[in-house]
Amino acid sequence: MKKILFVDDEPEILSSLKNLLRRQRRQWEMSFAVGGEEALKLLEKECFDVVVSDMRMPQVDGVAVLKEVQKSHPEAVRIVLSGYADQAMSVKASQVAHQFLNKPCEAGILRNTLQRACDLQDLISDEAIRRIVGKIGRLPALPRIYGELTQALSQENTNARKVASILKQDMAVCAKLLQMVNSSFFRLARKVTSIEQAVTYLGIETIRSLTLAAKVFDPTALAPKSKTISFETLQEHALHMATISKRIAPPGKEEDAFTAGMLQDLGLLILAVSLPREIDDALNRSRSEQIPLHQIEFDLFGTSHAEVGAYLLGLWGLPYPVIEAVAHHHQPDRVPQQEFDLLAVIHTAQLLSQETSADCQLCSLCGPLSEDMSYWQALDLDQHLDAWRTMVRAEAEY
Repeated sequence: MKKILFVDDEPEILSSLKNLLRRQRRQWEMSFAVGGEEALKLLEKECFDVVVSDMRMPQVDGVAVLKEVQKSHPEAVRIVLSGYADQAMSVKASQVAHQFLNKPCEAGILRNTLQRACDLQDLISDEAIRRIVGKIGRLPALPRIYGELTQALSQENTNARKVASILKQDMAVCAKLLQMVNSSFFRLARKVTSIEQAVTYLGIETIRSLTLAAKVFDPTALAPKSKTISFETLQEHALHMATISKRIAPPGKEEDAFTAGMLQDLGLLILAVSLPREIDDALNRSRSEQIPLHQIEFDLFGTSHAEVGAYLLGLWGLPYPVIEAVAHHHQPDRVPQQEFDLLAVIHTAQLLSQETSADCQLCSLCGPLSEDMSYWQALDLDQHLDAWRTMVRAEAEY
C-alpha cells in the first residue's frame, strides 16, 4: 500500500480530508499530522510515498516541512494543499513542491492527483533514480538564455511575446514554467502546453520574481558536469526537435508538439546534472559500440533518460499527453496508437532529424529507429515522409 501523509494545523481540515478519502483506506495507508512540528516527528520515524502539506502554519510552515521531505525523503511526491495563495507564496513553494492544489479542493481532483502521484512511481523501478529526480526543485538555464531573459525583464516596456520568445529556447525553463502555470494556484480550466500562454497567465511580474528574486532559472546552481556532451548541444538539439515537431504536427496541435519536442530529452539533462560520470560512460559506450543510448542506459540504470524526464514532468503535473510522448519517444510501440498523436509526432521528428542532421551529436546516438516503414504505414504517415524530409532539409540549409 502507498503511504500518504497529510499535514495541516487545523484538525477540522484533516478530519474533512479523512472523511473525503475514506473509500481509499484499503488502497492507501494515510497518516494525518496536526501542524509542521508533528509532521517532522513522523518523518523521522516513517517514509511516505506522498506528502501533502498546508503552507501557512505556526512555528513550522509548509515550506519547512517540504524542505525536510526534499532532503530526507526525496523519493516522496511533495504536494501543497493551501487556501492561502499569492505570488510570493507560489514562487517560494515552487522550489520545494512538485504540485500545488487549492483549498477547498474538489474530491475528484484530489483523488486523481494522489492516484497519479502514486502510479507515477511505478514508471521508474530504481529507487536511487527516483530519489535523484525527486530532489530536483529547479534545473539550470542555458547561460546565454538566462542573460537575454534578465536583460529583457529589466526593461520597463518588455512584453509577454518577447519574454516567451526567449524562454521557449530553453528546455529547463519551459518545464518549470509549465509546472507553475498548470498548478491549481491559477485555477485554469485546462492544462497549458503553450509557452506563450504560460507567460500570459503567469504575468511578467511572476516571471521576474522567479528569475531575479528566487533565481529559479539560475544557470550557475546546477550546471551539467558531463565531459562528453555540452549543455549547449543539449539545448540546441531540444530546439531543433521542437521546431521539427511543430512543423509536422496536425492542425491545432502545433504548440503541444513544440513543447513535447523541446522536453523529450529533459531526462538527459537531469542525468548530466546528477550522474555525470555514469552518463558519460553511457554516451561513450553508445558511440563505440553503435548501440542506441537508451539501450545502454537500461543496462546501467534499469531505465532510460526518456523515463527519467517523464518522471519529473509527471511529478510537476504537466499534461499527460506530453508525459506519454516523452516517456515512450524511443519505443512508441509500448503504447497502442491509432492516430498521429504527440508520441507519433515526436518519434517521427526523431527519424527526420536523424536522416537530415548528420552533424547532430545526439541524433547519432538514437540508433536506427526502424528497419522498415511499418510503424508509419500503420498510422498512414508513410506518404508524408518524403515531403517532411524535403522541408526539414530545406530549413536546415536556410
